[in-house]
Amino acid sequence: MNVLVAAVTFLAGMLLGTRLLAGLYSVIDLWYTIRTAWPTVLRRVLGWSSITTVVLFLLSSGWRWVFVAGMAAHVLGYVVAMFMIAHTGKRTLEPTPIVD
Repeated sequence: MNVLVAAVTFLAGMLLGTRLLAGLYSVIDLWYTIRTAWPTVLRRVLGWSSITTVVLFLLSSGWRWVFVAGMAAHVLGYVVAMFMIAHTGKRTLEPTPIVD
């Protein structure tokens, strides 16, 4: 039973880590229209930050580290994936063929 609770807590940490990161990225995503989209950006950032904070405070100290480990695993996986995508692409551009 404890393993199941740990797995669910870890996955909840990954899920909230994803949503928190997406909320923080909304500032960048909507910067071109920030004058009109600032309520949406503020709602996303404050909403996901407060939900994550509430969950952290509600968890007991024994399960809190599992939740944080899930969040850290998501962020680490995200950084590694972006690094691999950036470094496995083609380095030189080839001219496009002219089709008649």
